[in-house]
Amino acid sequence: MNPELFSQIACAIVIVWGAFSAIKASRALTRTVLLSNVLVALAMLLLVRLIADYGGWTSWFIYVWMLCLGGYVFGVYLAARAWSQLPWVANGAAAKRSEVTSLGVSSVMTAAAAGALVIPGFMLG
Repeated sequence: MNPELFSQIACAIVIVWGAFSAIKASRALTRTVLLSNVLVALAMLLLVRLIADYGGWTSWFIYVWMLCLGGYVFGVYLAARAWSQLPWVANGAAAKRSEVTSLGVSSVMTAAAAGALVIPGFMLG
């Protein structure tokens, strides 16, 4: 398989996952989780922006990129609408532990996605 195609496919998967995370962020139960979900989505967007080879207007990836940017905009709009109705932290010890576990898993998955994008970039360079 061509390393450039592999890199574009990996970047497309990550950018779609990031757009989904941005849209899903408004379902958070606290402002802390909402912020972390939006920041994870932003990190994915920036990683793909730095690493991906767009290939110009004739490539399929630029259209996936633009579609996902629309998903990011919609996700931020939903998050802004939900912001004022959310508490800062969860009530109860079990809910706080669950929140911290979720944030930890989210950061590990973001680091794994970053690794999946950087390794093909090293192969191309």
